[in-house]
Amino acid sequence: MARKVFGDSLKNAMGKTPPSDEDLDVKRTSPTVARAQASVLEEDKHATRLIDPTAIRMSAVMDRIDPSDGLDELVSSIREHGQKVPVLVRRTEDGALEIVYGRRRLLACRQLGQKVRATVMEMTDEEALIAQGVENNARQDPSFIERALFVAGIIRELGKTDETRKNAQTIAYRALQIDESLVSRMNRIATGIPMELIQAIGPAHGVGRRVWEKLFRLCEKDVARAREVAGEIPRNVPGPDRLEAAVTLLTATKSSTQKTRPSERVKIGRKGNRITIDVDADLVPRVEEAVRKLVTELLDRGQDRPE
Repeated sequence: MARKVFGDSLKNAMGKTPPSDEDLDVKRTSPTVARAQASVLEEDKHATRLIDPTAIRMSAVMDRIDPSDGLDELVSSIREHGQKVPVLVRRTEDGALEIVYGRRRLLACRQLGQKVRATVMEMTDEEALIAQGVENNARQDPSFIERALFVAGIIRELGKTDETRKNAQTIAYRALQIDESLVSRMNRIATGIPMELIQAIGPAHGVGRRVWEKLFRLCEKDVARAREVAGEIPRNVPGPDRLEAAVTLLTATKSSTQKTRPSERVKIGRKGNRITIDVDADLVPRVEEAVRKLVTELLDRGQDRPE
């Protein structure tokens, strides 16, 4: 039997007012009954059950670019200390179990092959998304682009018609507790940047809206080039640096590179016995290799001796 219990945070986000003390007083029949009711309610709030993690499906709206990223540490923690915090699950209209929040804990339990401790509640689509958003806001490292993708996911799932789009936007700003005007901007950014480019960059923690919006405007000008850039970004650098690299690559378009004459890409200067070489960034490895090879050949032939 699914439980229909949730804290005031969800009720407040949905615009529902919790019952007042006066209303509760009317329902009490005696102090003894009141204490018994309070005890049952408190126990119900913390009641959990063990469920096969493979029986719980992911929801359509994701709140992380890659929930499995860095999962090994969580897997080790659960293996050693057990699962301390239950996940929240709801039963959908078709009878299936669907995760509301706690995806990484669910994935960790799947990897460990053990049952996941979960609380099952009766929740509408709107309540589930708001609960997911409220939980996301409690994270210590929220990422702008992941929050934007969450907003876009809500609008995609709940705003499929003009009539429902307004309600979807309301759900989004209540879920993330952001200004309503920001919802549209976040949706445009998340849907305007190719998903493969977002995945190549990653969450880029610590980077705010302005840089992502700059990238979005560059992608608008050349979507095909933006998709190509996804494969050119270095993967061995932090997310913020990958984002900066994407902006740089899109700013220096192919057309401008093709118009540059070869002689302008490598400039050689000489002052006394010092030779300087200025090279375009993408040519540095090849030019360095060629110079080292040439110097080695000159030394091997003995041509380094003064005439």
